[in-house]
Amino acid sequence: MTKEVNPTDPATIPKFVDELPKPVTVKPKYYKGPQRKDYYELKMMQAEHCFHEDFPKSIIWGYNGLYPGPTIEAKKDKSIYVRYQNQLPSEHFLPIDFTLHTANDSQEVRTVTHLHGANVDWESDGHPEAWYTRDYAQTGPNFKKEIHEYTNHQPGTTLWYHDHAMAITRLNVYAGLAGFYLLRDTLEERINLPCGDYEYPILIQDKSFNEDGSLFYPDEPPFPVPVHPSITPGFVGNTIVVNGKVWPYLNVEPRKYRFRFLNGSNRRGYIISLSNDEPMIQIGTDGGFLTAPQEIQSVELLPAERTDVIVDFSKFEGQDITLINSDEDFFDEHTKVIMQFKVCLPLKCEDTSEIPERLAVSMDLHPHDANTERHLPLSAATDDFGRPMLLLNNRMYHDPVTEKPTLDSIEIWNFINATPFDHPIHLHLIQFKILERRPFNMELYQNEDRLEFTGPPENPHIYEQGWKDTVKVEAGKVTKIIMHWKDHVGHYMWHCHFLEHEDHDMMRPILVMKEVPPMQEPHTEIENHEIEHSPKQNHGDSTIITSNNEHTVPLLNNIQNITPTHASVQTTYLEDEIEYIPQTIPLLTSAQNITRPTKTAYSENNVEYNQLSKPFLNNTKNIIFSKVEHLEHHKVSDIESIPQPTHSSAEFQTRQRISPRHRRRWF
Repeated sequence: MTKEVNPTDPATIPKFVDELPKPVTVKPKYYKGPQRKDYYELKMMQAEHCFHEDFPKSIIWGYNGLYPGPTIEAKKDKSIYVRYQNQLPSEHFLPIDFTLHTANDSQEVRTVTHLHGANVDWESDGHPEAWYTRDYAQTGPNFKKEIHEYTNHQPGTTLWYHDHAMAITRLNVYAGLAGFYLLRDTLEERINLPCGDYEYPILIQDKSFNEDGSLFYPDEPPFPVPVHPSITPGFVGNTIVVNGKVWPYLNVEPRKYRFRFLNGSNRRGYIISLSNDEPMIQIGTDGGFLTAPQEIQSVELLPAERTDVIVDFSKFEGQDITLINSDEDFFDEHTKVIMQFKVCLPLKCEDTSEIPERLAVSMDLHPHDANTERHLPLSAATDDFGRPMLLLNNRMYHDPVTEKPTLDSIEIWNFINATPFDHPIHLHLIQFKILERRPFNMELYQNEDRLEFTGPPENPHIYEQGWKDTVKVEAGKVTKIIMHWKDHVGHYMWHCHFLEHEDHDMMRPILVMKEVPPMQEPHTEIENHEIEHSPKQNHGDSTIITSNNEHTVPLLNNIQNITPTHASVQTTYLEDEIEYIPQTIPLLTSAQNITRPTKTAYSENNVEYNQLSKPFLNNTKNIIFSKVEHLEHHKVSDIESIPQPTHSSAEFQTRQRISPRHRRRWF
C-alpha cells in the first residue's frame, strides 16, 4: 500500500487507477432432467478481494468467492436450475444486531438468494424466512428446496441476484453477495445492439474502509441506544465502488457501448450523467426494453433500480469522460464521481451496431381495468429500544398479511409517503407501470388522517416510463402504480430497498391467491373494550397490535400536540363510538420537523436531546429521545455523519462482537 494512501480518507485515495473489471459469466455445470435444463451451482464463500491497487486485500463474501458474483445468462422461456450453496464461516465478519426480528433465534450466518425482478414460483423466489446455514444444517420456517428453478417466462431484461436473509440482508449484500442475471430474448437477437466486448453490466455501490483496507460497517447508530451492536437507520460509504473496484476507469474505443447500470448500494441514490453533458440513449428499465429508445441527459437510480443505456463515444476520441453522480442528498467532492471512460483504444473494426427506432411492443395496463385499488401509507415509529423504524401500511413484518391479490387480477397501489424521506419500494414477482405522483398535505394527513392533494398529478420521469419492479416513492406524495398478478400464487414480499430499512421491519408479506377468500370474522375485543367493525375494507387504515390481535384504527400519528404528560392523563379518545388510545410517532430527525416548541431533556457530549413520547405500537412506557440537529440547510435525512474508525480492523471486529451469553438480555 502506498504510504500516503489512507483507505479511511477518500481524499488520499487515487482515482481511476484500477481498470473496470467485467464480471465473469458462469457456465452451467451440467444438464439436468429429461429436458436437459441448464444446471448451475454457485458457492457462497469467504474470500479476499482487492478493492484498490493501493489497498491490502479485504475479506469479502462472494458467490464463487467473486466480487461481484459471476453473471448468469439465460434465455426467455428456457428454464434453468440454480443451487446456491452456503459455504460461509459460522461467524459473520460484520456486526450482527441480535435484537432484530428472528435474528436472536436464528443462526448468525444464514443466507437465501433472491432473483430480483424475476417472474418465479414463490418457493424459488428467495423468501427471507427460507434461509439456510452452511450445508443446510439448519433452515428457516419457509425453506422449501435446495435447488431454485427459474422458468424465465418474461421479457429479456437486466435482473440481479442477491442475498435476502431475514434481518441481515444489509450485511450480506454489503459483504458482496450480489451478481447479475441477464435474461435475453429473441427481440434482442433481432435488433443490432452493441454486444460482446461492447456490452458491460455495471454494479455501482458505495463502501467505507478501515485503515487496513478491510470493509467498514458501523456497529451502532450516531445516537445513543441501549444495545450493541445495533442497526443504524441508514449507512452511506465515503467511496464509490464499481464492479468491485474503487473509482475505476474503462478504456473504450470510439464507438457505441451498451451499459446496464445497477444501483446495488444499501442506501445511496445516484443521478447518473456524463461529465461532457452528452446525452445517453436509454433502451430499457427494470423490466426490459422500452417501446422506443429515448435520449436522456441523466437518470436517477435508487437502490435496486436498473437502466439500460447506449453511450456513443465516436465523437470523443482521445478524451476522458467521467461518469458523475449529482444526487445532492449525500454526495461530496468524492462521491459525486463514479468512474471514468478513457476513449483511448483504436477502433478494432467498423461499428455496425444500431439504435433501432422501435423496441418492445407496447403492453400498457389501463386503470379502468383494475379490480382493486389499495391505499398504503409509509409511516415512522420507534422500536422497543427507542430506535427509529419505518413501516409499510402501519404494520410490522410479522403482523398478519393484508395484501392478498388474486391470480390474474389487476390492481392499483397508492403509496402514501408520510415520512420525510423518499423510499425505493420493491414488489417481488411482478413488473408494474408508474401511473403518477401527486403531492398532498402531509400535516393534515398526519394530524387528521385526511388526504388532501396540493397539486395536480405528475407523470413519471422520462426514464421511468418502462416496466419497473422498484419505484421511488417520494416524500409528501402519493405514488400510484398498476400491476397484473399473473402466472404464480404463493408467498411473496414487498419492501423498501434501503436495506437498513428493510431489515428493520419496512417489509411486508404478499399472499397471491387463486380466488377471492371468504370474508373473515372481525375481532370483537381490544383490551376488554367492546367494539364493532364495518365489513367494508379500507386499505388506507392503520393498525395497532395488541395481544397478537389486529385492529383497524386511524393513522398512528394523527393525534397532535400530545406531550408525555398529556399521554399519561388523556388515555383514550372516541371516534365513531370506538375508544382508542392516543399515540405519537417520534421524528427521525428533529431540526426540520419541529412543529411546536420543545424543551431540551438532557445533553450528552454537547449534543441536545428532546423528550418524546413512546408510540403505543411498541407497548412500552419508556421515554425515548430524539437528537436535536442544528443544520444549515433545510434537508431531511435518515443518515447522519458516521465517523470512520481510527483503530485497527482486528480491534474493530473484536469490539463489535457480542458474546452469546448476553444476546438474550434484551428480550
